[in-house]
Amino acid sequence: MSRRYLLTIAPLTIALALGAVSAQAQDEPRPDRTPAAMQAMHDARERQRAQDLKTVLRLRPDQEAALSPLMAAHDRPTPGERMDMRRRMGEPGPLTTPERIDRMGKRDAERSQRAEGARRALTTFYATLSADQKQVFDALMRLHGPEGGMGGGMHGGRAMMGGPDGGHMSHGDPPR
Repeated sequence: MSRRYLLTIAPLTIALALGAVSAQAQDEPRPDRTPAAMQAMHDARERQRAQDLKTVLRLRPDQEAALSPLMAAHDRPTPGERMDMRRRMGEPGPLTTPERIDRMGKRDAERSQRAEGARRALTTFYATLSADQKQVFDALMRLHGPEGGMGGGMHGGRAMMGGPDGGHMSHGDPPR
């Protein structure tokens, strides 16, 4: 084959291959992103987390009563609740600085209240555990990140990757 022929046919072959891959990707069903489907996925994930804790800690039936409040206290907003929050945040239009500060203060107070409820639920749950279960629970929390916590990702006030502050630094900060 001549070099000119190869240079002509190669781009056409690549284009056809990419078209086939694109068509195949379009045939695959997309995940359902409706609020009801997202809520169902959220609920299933939370049930699985609770079941995993029961299994790993080998909870006795009398200890399981303290697990429900713990899971509820550490529950993140559902997808529908997050959408509602975003709508409420965008409703009033431009806010004055005092209005923004008031809104931030309300959110901070709500977060503090949730954090205190989570702390109480965790303390109550931890008190029901045997010494061996406490050791396993402590190890699980250490594996979860520098601040522990029950949630995923950035719960506990720290990011999971990049160090204690998630690897964020300004341009003037030296690398760690």
